[in-house]
Amino acid sequence: MSNISIKYLISHMQKRFLLSSATLSSAPPLRSSGTSSSAFSVQYLVNSCGIPLESALSVSQKIQIDEKNQQNAQSVVELFKSHNFSASQVAELIVKRPQLLQSRVEGNLQPKLEYFVNKGFVGERLHMLIMSNYTILLRSLDSQIKPSFEYLSWCIGIVPINRFSWLLTSNLKDNIQPNLDYLKGEGMSASSLGKFITLHPRPITQNLDRMVYAVNLLKNLGFEPSSTIFVHTLRTTLSMSKSTWKKKIEFMKSMGWEDQEIMLAFKRNPFFLACSEKKIKDVMDFCLNTMKLEPKNVIANPTIFNFAVEKTLRPRYDVVKVLELKDLLKENKNILSILTRNEKNFLKTYIYKYINEAPGLLNMYLDGKKAKVNGVLDAK
Repeated sequence: MSNISIKYLISHMQKRFLLSSATLSSAPPLRSSGTSSSAFSVQYLVNSCGIPLESALSVSQKIQIDEKNQQNAQSVVELFKSHNFSASQVAELIVKRPQLLQSRVEGNLQPKLEYFVNKGFVGERLHMLIMSNYTILLRSLDSQIKPSFEYLSWCIGIVPINRFSWLLTSNLKDNIQPNLDYLKGEGMSASSLGKFITLHPRPITQNLDRMVYAVNLLKNLGFEPSSTIFVHTLRTTLSMSKSTWKKKIEFMKSMGWEDQEIMLAFKRNPFFLACSEKKIKDVMDFCLNTMKLEPKNVIANPTIFNFAVEKTLRPRYDVVKVLELKDLLKENKNILSILTRNEKNFLKTYIYKYINEAPGLLNMYLDGKKAKVNGVLDAK
């Protein structure tokens, strides 16, 4: 884009802005020197950084590029290019964090990028890390990035940090470290801590009191922090507030469950208590009234609550009934173990295996999964 067209568009958009805002503000118009500086900034952002004009106009309101600091800005752009960031990635970074163009390369940006490269973040892995957390290069290397990385990498490894790069710019001293140190002191291993963080990272950035409450609650229920199941029970407990947890327990009791039965099911499938009351009601109704099962069967197989009734359980149940009618299913088969298999295993074991004996079975199953409930697809 030529300098003439850029200046024309800038002038045109400035005139439109001033006209549209004249009745809303009494602020004086931009001085000619400010307009000239903005024009230089926009021209640089468009021509040298590849930023679209509209975005460049927005960025120019946050930082000013002139002949004095143009060289530093260009050094920043060249630094990213030297690490093989694409033109679109460089443009995106600058639009999201314009301050980067004002950062020093030597002694600031370059040491940070070199630190990550030395830690194994090379090529696309480095790009993913930076692009998933635009703020990371604006934080201090010595007081924020290094201590956070060194502390987190011992339990979650390098690869997951790419997925949770926001942890590197979270409050390590006041939140993350106290929570992880507490869990470690309670007996959770490094591998369990790593699994916990990758499954449900948000709680480790919250107040320590909430973590202590959840751990003590589970310990009082008989769960040991050193056990592998503790990761999942803690995850579920922290997903609910204290009041929600109590309400969920009372809800289960209102459906006829005893405390011991609730805890037994929770141990076997910690995620079932995180289900909505409607989901629990729907599954219980299907198991007791459609499949005619005893409550003890459901309690013994709480994984059933992980599945949606209309999208999964009912179509699979229909398949089982067809196989039973055709005498293709072995007797005394645990129907709940059939309904809770993963999709690939269910298709292989109970549909593809009988493709000749029951040729319409696959279509029936697929149609059942797509069936509409009250005019809308079941989102569950």
